[in-house]
Amino acid sequence: MIPSSHEEQKKEAFRLFEDGRYIESGQLCTILLESGKDSAIEVLAATNLYYMGKPDDAEVFFRDLEKKMPDSSYVHSYLAKVLEARADEGAIAEYATAVHLDPSNQDALRSYAKYLLAHKDYRAALPVFKRLVHLGKKPADVKHLMQALLGMGKAAEALSTHTELGAGTAPGHEYVDALIKTGNFPAAAESANRIYKETRDPKVLRKYLAALSCYDVPASLHAYADHIEPDCDCEILFDYVLLLQAHGNTKEALGTARALVKRSHQPVYRLLVCDLLADMADAGVGRTDALHAYEQLIRDELATKNDLDLLRTIISRYRKHLTAWLPQADAKRRFLDLVSQDVNVASLLETALLYEDAGDSAEARSWYYRAYRADFLNGGLSYAQFLDAHGEGRECEKVMLYILSNVKKSPDLSRVAAVIVDKNSTMHHLKRLMEQLLAKLKARRATLNSEGLELLAMVFFIAGTNAHEEQNYAGCKYYCLSGMDVMPAHTRAIHLEDFLSLIRTCKERAVADRPVMNVPQMKKRAAASAPAQVITDQLGLTEQEAKILEFIRLHRTANEMELRKVLGTRRVVGIVNRLIQKAAAQGLLLIAKKGVGGDGEAYEYTGT
Repeated sequence: MIPSSHEEQKKEAFRLFEDGRYIESGQLCTILLESGKDSAIEVLAATNLYYMGKPDDAEVFFRDLEKKMPDSSYVHSYLAKVLEARADEGAIAEYATAVHLDPSNQDALRSYAKYLLAHKDYRAALPVFKRLVHLGKKPADVKHLMQALLGMGKAAEALSTHTELGAGTAPGHEYVDALIKTGNFPAAAESANRIYKETRDPKVLRKYLAALSCYDVPASLHAYADHIEPDCDCEILFDYVLLLQAHGNTKEALGTARALVKRSHQPVYRLLVCDLLADMADAGVGRTDALHAYEQLIRDELATKNDLDLLRTIISRYRKHLTAWLPQADAKRRFLDLVSQDVNVASLLETALLYEDAGDSAEARSWYYRAYRADFLNGGLSYAQFLDAHGEGRECEKVMLYILSNVKKSPDLSRVAAVIVDKNSTMHHLKRLMEQLLAKLKARRATLNSEGLELLAMVFFIAGTNAHEEQNYAGCKYYCLSGMDVMPAHTRAIHLEDFLSLIRTCKERAVADRPVMNVPQMKKRAAASAPAQVITDQLGLTEQEAKILEFIRLHRTANEMELRKVLGTRRVVGIVNRLIQKAAAQGLLLIAKKGVGGDGEAYEYTGT
């Protein structure tokens, strides 16, 4: 039998891939690559690994391909898919690179848009779905475009999108939501009822009942009663209880809520029972029952601590009623005995609020500090806000700098930034804190969502305003231009006009208006020589990874055997690979592989 030629084997590998036979295709790719390098086969081999459910191996392949083929939209898009599968926030940067390189790559566009939609970044998803609809006008893309518009509060535009682009497409959830948000409740109810009769989808039924309750309460109560069956959707039953509560039918609402709890022991349903008992207690009926219900729910949640945010909500409601119904001394003793003995951030923060509401600032400060020690992020932000409100700027800055240096995830960084730039606080006047925040946000720019980018733009604006007040007009212009560059297309708190107005003022007041367009390059070179500790903190390196980075940085080159001696372990290659991945996720290229020699793999420091 005559062996198949290289080209025939190559065609067969692609045919197997198209048939979904990824393992066989991958095996054939391995054979083909043994006879020589072939970029197309290397890409196919990496793609097979992704579909075989081997994200770690696929990432290594795609990272290498990214260096060889930096302009390949396909490679960047599949690296993004691998990172998304691993819940790595670096996926957003790779998707953005892929669609930037090829705006017509529909697979990359669709994957990117769905990623943004799943993370509720509607502002970033909107232009991507608009591009997809322009390219193909697929019904699914039109519906996703409507979802993005609804997420941005543009319900009227979502309706017009359905009218103009959804011709021949049956109305779905998005259409009903758009009608509800534009206040056309009768049309929303009619449309949802029609869809429900066709699909029997309980989510659509829920929307029908909710829309009906917005304009015809008696009819909606009858409709809920007709659909309340032993196996009905718990969320529909929950909505029914809330409707009864809102219209003063507390007794029936309580009975229905207790029936709901028997079906599902979810804490949020139990909290509803507690709140209804509290409503009845406020009317003079059974405060003891209400307090006991709250207390039993708190004990159960303290035992599991499954959801600290919900636990804090429960404790907050309990605290409000407890202090309203009992004398201050009795309420405090009862609260401390139940809540404050457990060292968790929810209990500690609510205890701090108990003392703060009572006017005992010293004791409140003590409990806020304990919350900070228990949870540097959740407790630390509340502690810093307390310090800021009480004029302790120096201690506030110290706490916020510690939080900034330890926060790892981009969403958490955005949360910290939102607290700092809050116009109701004075933290944005703390110069050292603002400098650190700007540096941290700039380093994470590639992985920030629309909210994070808008916060970065706001920090640039504040920096520009401060520079203007110091008569540093060139610096002010640079910050304004940088802010305009990073701000997303759709903003909420800051606009292009804010920056332009500041730039106009600078030009009018500057004695000699000098260009600043070369400043970013100069600053970039200066920042490149940052000490190793800064890079270690930025990348969140482990102790072993930091040691490797420092050794290669000092010696410029190193091999596997040398690094084994540094760490005292043979598992050097995997540690270096993780270090390279972390750096790449931040848009940095610190270490390059230089091949394999007698002393194992060789590495070179590529930073400056």
